[in-house]
Amino acid sequence: MRVEPVYNFQAMFAQSLGLKDPWSVTRAEFDSRERAVHVYISGRKTALYPCPVCSEMSPRYDEEEDERVWQHADVVLYPCYIHSKRPRVKCAKHGIHVVDAPWARSPYARFTLGFEGYAMLLAQTMSMNEARRILRISRNAMLNIARYWVEKAVREDDLSHITRLSIDETSFKRGHSYITVIGAPEEKRVIGVEEGRDVAAVERFSLSFEERKGDCNKIQYVSMDMSQTYKAATKLCFPGATIVYDHFHVKKLMLDAMDTVRREEQGRKVARLKSSGRKLLMIPEHKMNAQQREKMMQLSREYPKVGRAFRMVMQLDDLYRCQTRLEAESVMRRLTSWMMHSNLEPMKRAAASLRRHKDEIMTYFEQRISNAFAEGVNSLIQTAKRKARGFHTFQGYRIAIFLAVGKLALSYPQPW
Repeated sequence: MRVEPVYNFQAMFAQSLGLKDPWSVTRAEFDSRERAVHVYISGRKTALYPCPVCSEMSPRYDEEEDERVWQHADVVLYPCYIHSKRPRVKCAKHGIHVVDAPWARSPYARFTLGFEGYAMLLAQTMSMNEARRILRISRNAMLNIARYWVEKAVREDDLSHITRLSIDETSFKRGHSYITVIGAPEEKRVIGVEEGRDVAAVERFSLSFEERKGDCNKIQYVSMDMSQTYKAATKLCFPGATIVYDHFHVKKLMLDAMDTVRREEQGRKVARLKSSGRKLLMIPEHKMNAQQREKMMQLSREYPKVGRAFRMVMQLDDLYRCQTRLEAESVMRRLTSWMMHSNLEPMKRAAASLRRHKDEIMTYFEQRISNAFAEGVNSLIQTAKRKARGFHTFQGYRIAIFLAVGKLALSYPQPW
């Protein structure tokens, strides 16, 4: 089999960089000592070039004194660098300026558009730390590339049709660092990630929402946890919205109260044991197998207060099986009355909270909306957290979340 030599390297590089007249590749060479490919580009001297200020076609004046270098996508596994002394033009309106390189997204970019497109392909399929190692670039460089293209897609995201929101919080690193995640439940995607879990975080999102053609006054429903902070923020930023307390968080309120009863009745020493029944109590009764039901009966006989608290939690499950608000209100009255007369202080406090937030809880039975979407994508957000490992910043986590569950129309250059 005869192997023909390849003569069109210059055309290959020109196509890879998207070069058009008056730009051309003057030469390409492989440095065996450096183990890298170097490509040299120049602009035709007699051509007109667009002024970088007004885009008016202007005559060439001279070229910049120092050669600029941009990193390009690898060539046969070797790093590739683009070299050029960009022309300077003399614009009739704005004077002398250096022409923008058509293979880079900004005058100060250190990478070609093709390189950034390849970087984004990697960022979508692996952690950013793994991607930057493959690309042989720094963490800051990788983050800057991903942030540019993701934030560009976020800004261009049309939210004019959004009428329902979900608001939830999650931690983004160890300690007490939290972010607010805003979702569009009907589209099952995240549309906002803001630092903090306060009113200011929701306010920042509302401003971004308006910039993306959303209308805060047209938001009809907002589902959330039982946070007074998010409730106040919603009333401030989305005045026409009806607040719906997510039933997962209502259940969590009950489970936390039941666990407090368990720890008080069992005592500190027993409550820490694996045999204390803590995990068993988290399982809904209708999902227990025969062995688990037997263990639950034994636990209830040994710790009757825990058994009563468990039955109250199970009645809350019955509440969410109601078909109408009227039926649900009747079940709620019976449940909270039972809890208030139970002589179990944690359950009494939970009942008082349920009564205070009755309207927000009952709205669920009119619209059947919840943070189920937010809870469902939480595992994807945790995956995003792992992808952002090594980028211990809010921005790194924000970018990873949008890449994982933002469903954005990313417009980065396709390298192929």
